Amino acid sequence: MATPMIPPLMRAAQITEYHKPYELVERETPAIRNNELLIRVHAAGFCHSDLQVLQGQFNSPLGMIASHEPAGIVVRVGKDCSENWKVGDRVGALNYKNSCGKCSGCGLALRTSKKQRLDPRFCEKRETAGFHHDGAFAEYLTIDPETTVSLPPSLSFEQAAPLMCAGATVWGSLEKATSELETGDTVAIVGIGGLGHLGLQFASAMGFRTIAVDSRPAGRQLATEMFNDNLRPALVVDSGSEHATSQIMDFTNGEGVAAVVVCTDSLSANSWALTLLRIGGVMGVLGLPAENWRFDSSVIVFRELTIRGSYVASRESTERMMEAVERASIRSHITLMSFDEIPSIVTAYQDSGFKGRLVVRITD
Repeated sequence: MATPMIPPLMRAAQITEYHKPYELVERETPAIRNNELLIRVHAAGFCHSDLQVLQGQFNSPLGMIASHEPAGIVVRVGKDCSENWKVGDRVGALNYKNSCGKCSGCGLALRTSKKQRLDPRFCEKRETAGFHHDGAFAEYLTIDPETTVSLPPSLSFEQAAPLMCAGATVWGSLEKATSELETGDTVAIVGIGGLGHLGLQFASAMGFRTIAVDSRPAGRQLATEMFNDNLRPALVVDSGSEHATSQIMDFTNGEGVAAVVVCTDSLSANSWALTLLRIGGVMGVLGLPAENWRFDSSVIVFRELTIRGSYVASRESTERMMEAVERASIRSHITLMSFDEIPSIVTAYQDSGFKGRLVVRITD
């Protein structure tokens, strides 16, 4: 495919002031380094952490372009890029990029990776799109081949975008929490928002019986809204009910669930979720509460439980996620916005009736 004409300027949405709406601006189209790809962004997601960035919680530089969930088409390939990426490839990218290759995190990745591949998530000098470096609310974005994945032919850019953080985050946690389980074991997902909705579908596609848990009627309703009806949870539980625990125990014949992934930072929800596990069960934690976690150590010790952290996902894990998405027809519940609506995206996100994931169509 011929290299497309790339304009010198592009539209973008940047953080001009904390706690204020994004500003739509015209910026120079970024130049790529020899080891980078340039993509034309077709869709970009809005994540809860984007709100935290806008509120100044990550000390992000003012003037930074927001969003870290991009999906688009490769329009330029650096001369030193690894593998066989080419102009015209449909791709998504994780937000971590440009490992130094020299720090302890990079050394560990090279030593432990089956493909001797760097993992920018743990590089001490990594760049983070949408957190400390320009992100995906722009017509063009530079990305790292080491954190780039091909998109399945059936997957739209709008559906792909939320998979690059929300999807990868809950998939990565599920892979870790269920690595020792057997087909047919029971997995609970606590907190059915954008992550939890994907988590239910992923767990079902992996062959597990699933339980959806949420105190909100909107969350419990979302748990039943699947593009593929075969991925619906076997049980939906109101965690605010006094019968919630007994419902789950009855469903598992008194054992408890084999694994639970908690997609909320509620301290009480996480503490309660730990009590749902069977002996030897695993709990994946994804929330980042302002206060420190508080767990009952006696439950952990006497029932030999494991609490497992997970930091988004590696490229290899994300590639496995994409295979599952294609095979099982997994889809997010998305609300689509136009580029010109970006300044009002926080209002839309905080609307009490909102559910699922917010996605911006950047270019056609």
